[in-house]
Amino acid sequence: MQNDHDLFIEYYELYKNKVFTYLMYRLNFNREVSEDLLMDIVLKAYEKFNSYNSKKGSFKNWIFAIAHNQLLNYWRDQGKKKTERIDNVYVNDRLAEYTDNKMEQELIRKVLKIMDKNNSELITLKYIYDFNNKEISKILKKREGAVRTGLTRAISQFKKLYEKLNNN
Repeated sequence: MQNDHDLFIEYYELYKNKVFTYLMYRLNFNREVSEDLLMDIVLKAYEKFNSYNSKKGSFKNWIFAIAHNQLLNYWRDQGKKKTERIDNVYVNDRLAEYTDNKMEQELIRKVLKIMDKNNSELITLKYIYDFNNKEISKILKKREGAVRTGLTRAISQFKKLYEKLNNN
């Protein structure tokens, strides 16, 4: 049977790049802070790994919830509002799954940057990071119905901005 340390390392290897990308995106590509927060997240997750229960949700949800909370703590401690940017390397890969048109990919990135920050976050978590509504609700600590409603509004805003920018 695999011990907790080995299992944690296995999970960590699966999700470290995705968590780091999430941090970079949320911290306006501040690599130094992202690396520091990643280490804090890993330490916190390792210390609390014995409380992780796979029956309550996936490790992915659990680690992203820790990451989200660490970001909130960081922003509170810094007295700054969160900034939202998208890691172009990761997003390019994900957008390439939707379209191979480089101009369309750039247009999508522009729309996400000018959208309402909450809407952009919902769209990004749903379509770039592939979280389902239940996972998003756990990460953001919102009811699943609120996530569903928020996504409806976010998609509507995305479509309007996309059409506006595409017609210019």
